[in-house]
Amino acid sequence: MTQLYDKLKEAPQTGVSRAELNFDERAEVRAVQVTGTAGLTQANNPGKFTDVFYLEGDEQAAAETFAEVNSELLAQVDCNARNVLQTSLSRELYDLLLDAAGDRDITKYPTVVVETRANGTRWVINRNRYESQVDRRYTTNETGSARVPPTTSPRAIYEQQGQTIAESGLMSTEIEGDVRQVLDYFRVAPAFDCDPVTTDDQQLGVQKRTE
Repeated sequence: MTQLYDKLKEAPQTGVSRAELNFDERAEVRAVQVTGTAGLTQANNPGKFTDVFYLEGDEQAAAETFAEVNSELLAQVDCNARNVLQTSLSRELYDLLLDAAGDRDITKYPTVVVETRANGTRWVINRNRYESQVDRRYTTNETGSARVPPTTSPRAIYEQQGQTIAESGLMSTEIEGDVRQVLDYFRVAPAFDCDPVTTDDQQLGVQKRTE
C-alpha cells in the first residue's frame, strides 16, 4: 500500500499524481475535475479549478473539499444558468457540490423539488425534470420549473389566495415560469393544509381545509 493511498483513505487530496499509486490503487481513485465538455461552449466559467482526488464511495467528503479549496471561483458561478460545473460533473457530484458550497437548501417531494437559495430565491421544479435534465432545471421559459423571487415566498402566496387556489389565480402573482409546479408543491407538501380539487371551469387546483 502506497503512502499516497493511505492519505486518500484518510481524506480527499489535492495535488495528486496517479503515478505514485500502484495499479490496484489507481482503479479505486476518482477525481472531481471541472474541465467542461468537448464541443460545448464553456460559458459561466470563472477560471481554473483545483482538482480533488478521492477513493470511490467518498463523494460527499470530496465535494466538501472541492468547495473549500475552490470557494472563490465557486462564488463567481451563476448556478441559475448553464455552467461549467454542470458540463463537467455527474448529477450526483454536482448536487453534492452545490450542497457543500452552501448555495442552497433542497427539499424533495414525490413530484416536485424545492430549492431555497441563500438570497431567498426559491425554485420549484418538477422532480423528473430536476433529476433527468440537470442543465435545464433553472429556466422560466419552459414548463416544469417555477421561480419564486426573494420578495415573496410560497407560504405568503398561499396565504394571499382565497379558499380555492387554481392555476389562473397564481398567474397574477410574482411567480415566474410554470405556476403549476407551485400548485403541485401546495398539494404534496405537509406544510400546506389543503386537498386537490378540480374547479368549476375544469382547472386543477387545491382547496384549503377549514378548521
